[in-house]
Amino acid sequence: MEEKTQSQSNSDVPDKRVEEPLLADRRIIARELTTLSGTEILDRILGHENPKKIVQDMPSEDFFWLIKKVGDDDCLPLLELASQDQWTYLLDLEIWRKDHLYVEHTSLWLKRLQQAQPMVLVRWLLSQGQSLAFYYLYKNIQLVIKENDEDLDLANGFFSLDGVFYIRVIDPRYRDTIENILREMAHEDSVRYQALLLGLAGLLPAEAEEEMYRLRNVRLAEHGFLPYEEAISVYAPLDVEALRNEKAKESSGTSIDDKVTRALAPLSPLYHAGTENILAMAISEITDPIFLDRLRLEFAGLCNQVLSADGILAQELQVLIKTCRKAAGYLNLALERLCGKDVASALKLLSGHSLVSIFRVGFGLALKVKWEAERWIKTSWFRAQGLDYDFWGEHWGGMLSGILEKRPHFYVGPHQEGEEFRDFQWLSDLGDSLKVLRRLMVLDALLEPIAKQYPVDQDLIESTELTFHPLIFNFWARTLLKLEPSFSGISLSHARALLRQLRSGKKRPPYPMDGFEDTFIQFFMSYASGSDKEAASLLKETLSLIWKEFCEEYKWVSTRDLSGKYSRFISITPSS
Repeated sequence: MEEKTQSQSNSDVPDKRVEEPLLADRRIIARELTTLSGTEILDRILGHENPKKIVQDMPSEDFFWLIKKVGDDDCLPLLELASQDQWTYLLDLEIWRKDHLYVEHTSLWLKRLQQAQPMVLVRWLLSQGQSLAFYYLYKNIQLVIKENDEDLDLANGFFSLDGVFYIRVIDPRYRDTIENILREMAHEDSVRYQALLLGLAGLLPAEAEEEMYRLRNVRLAEHGFLPYEEAISVYAPLDVEALRNEKAKESSGTSIDDKVTRALAPLSPLYHAGTENILAMAISEITDPIFLDRLRLEFAGLCNQVLSADGILAQELQVLIKTCRKAAGYLNLALERLCGKDVASALKLLSGHSLVSIFRVGFGLALKVKWEAERWIKTSWFRAQGLDYDFWGEHWGGMLSGILEKRPHFYVGPHQEGEEFRDFQWLSDLGDSLKVLRRLMVLDALLEPIAKQYPVDQDLIESTELTFHPLIFNFWARTLLKLEPSFSGISLSHARALLRQLRSGKKRPPYPMDGFEDTFIQFFMSYASGSDKEAASLLKETLSLIWKEFCEEYKWVSTRDLSGKYSRFISITPSS
């Protein structure tokens, strides 16, 4: 929510009436990153009455988001408008791969900067970016220094700007970029140009790279990009009770200067936090602009810490958005768990505790589901048989697989837009995952005693397409047809006889199977007589779901069209 401009009677206080429209425009641009194309955003900025100020007033995080939205290859107008601090932040994220400078990306970005502002780049490389200039040139040029009256016999490709220093660019892909930069350096300050080239002889590349990496980490740590060893603490689970007992921090609303906070608070991460939930509702109720800016700062830092912990630093826009939604999702989990739908309580929690602590509570809730799954897996029957998660079918197997990932995820299925898995966002996600997990537990506990009495054929176990459905329905069908009890498949004629019996003589689809659900459920409940009341109730409910799936699968299938190739619930064996 925008704050109202107040008139200033003291002439020494800057007049905010000039800054407020720019701040409002910057917020509009950050918000529109979610809806407009990169070209439309760029046109909006370039069409502003003061495009340079609106870009340079952006926090470095927002500038980086803007670059990613517009596209690396189309961002030259933005690089031309940007400040050197924004350049530095951009390069810190783009040209490193772990602790090594990525020469190819360095060349690409230096070329873009050289095209955008050649003289500004040269001044930066001769001052603030001198370490990068030393290391980059050391890796990419061959240098020969001509002594007085010395005749040089040089290979093709060498050039000199002063008759003393002869240079050859090693990789022809970078020749134009490096030659252009060196020409601008010599033109800008020939003395410092020569000093830079002389200094290459004494450069220790490993030490130079290590020091550059250290300084880069120091700069990025101010934005939340902590070293991996520190960043990983964001995934250390925090118990709900520990957060309740944690001493609430004092509100920073009165201790942070409004102007300073507004200048530092990135807007883009929180705008991309995702869908409506208790977190979004709480934020929408904030009327204190200082509190809101504090949350923006914290949320951006949290997202950057998550990126560091995930080992991601050079990001695409979709990766940035996904990370913001992950952070918001786990914050929302904790808020739902602690506050339900009470927005006032959620605001109090956000005000009194760091977002990192709240995130850790939310992530801890997901880990508890994972730990329960891991404990069960160790003693499960299906794992002892060497079966994988897909034994439980596409949906339930996917849910189990997502839960057991290094960092648990929620399975949304291949038919949803985007990826099959996403991060947890709501308590209902955890509830759905936990319900599926416990369904698998009771089914696994059902199959184990039956398999002890009627061992599963090893060829069936090793079948790549085996799921629990044919095991259950093969066993029940053989009993219903008065065949020898086993998990083995049945012939096509027996499968047709089974469907005719279940359909009670109905001649036209959809074929009902009235009256057999209870028979199916009670048959298997007789093998689970030792289950406790809660497990027995869940097993009945689960068997009912499985039966309904079976009925849905076959209600339109004529016995004439029945085929072993397409039979998902019953294994149909070729006739002998």
